[in-house]
Amino acid sequence: MADLLNEHYHTLSFKLFGKTGHQQKGIDIYSAQKQMVVQCKHKDLSRNAVIIKKEMLESIEETLLELKNNPTTIPFATLLIATTASEHPDYDEYAAALRDTLNLPFDILFWGWETVQQRLSHLPATLAKYYPQFQLSDLQAEDKLLSRLNMKKRLEKDFADWLNYAPENRRRRSRMILHSSTDTDYPEHPNGLDGPWFWFAAEIARLSTKGLGFINDITQLYVNERNQWTDKQPADLAGFIAVRAAKINVEALDDIVDYDLNGDEYYNCPHFYVRFNELNTPFSEVYYQKLDGEAKGVPLFLDSSTKLN
Repeated sequence: MADLLNEHYHTLSFKLFGKTGHQQKGIDIYSAQKQMVVQCKHKDLSRNAVIIKKEMLESIEETLLELKNNPTTIPFATLLIATTASEHPDYDEYAAALRDTLNLPFDILFWGWETVQQRLSHLPATLAKYYPQFQLSDLQAEDKLLSRLNMKKRLEKDFADWLNYAPENRRRRSRMILHSSTDTDYPEHPNGLDGPWFWFAAEIARLSTKGLGFINDITQLYVNERNQWTDKQPADLAGFIAVRAAKINVEALDDIVDYDLNGDEYYNCPHFYVRFNELNTPFSEVYYQKLDGEAKGVPLFLDSSTKLN
């Protein structure tokens, strides 16, 4: 499951939590980078469906009570419960009701076996590792590659006025509007200020092999002599220098459905239509670009591989 999540979320940060026999506090897998914890539930599907459903509901409650009464020291914002049991709307509704009743400070996702299979069908590396007999055909893999390359070429051509210049030297405004490809509420935000929002503005940054980057925050990082960094001010600043940096969120090329260069009557700028993930975000990863030219010796780009825990 950790391999599946790593490929799905375009990261290497998901790993097993603890070892067999250790107190795992309801957690099997975690990612510090994505602030997610995962519990995996294997069910014997040869048994009566009513019994399996009863066990799953009890298991969801046990997991949430364990995390409330014995909180882990690992910070997380999302709990994913993944199971070999079939999907059922009662699981999602029960988890949501318990979250409110127990006043839990994290979101809860539920993946039944159908969701796991659907995710797996789009992850060739994980599929090849665990189910080599069901590998994507060469033709399918080539189609995905050609689609990705075609999108990259289109972006390079249509957004040359932005991508070929530093933000301060652009003749055109950098603001873009990003929409969920399934959103039907634009231009309204029915969830209010608390979100989640399924369309928003961000500044186009740069194109890389990983995807198209957007800036939505300027922040301060603290970088040590080994170019390891943190976004939280250390208690002891000795050995650190403060560096202003742009936070760049990456939209994977595979997840860009299309775009409209002309905008609309609400926002006269390019609009992107993209796929959002289960965390209600279109972005697959984040990195930082140094803005402070005087911070000599600090790399221009900083990512999760050098982040201090």
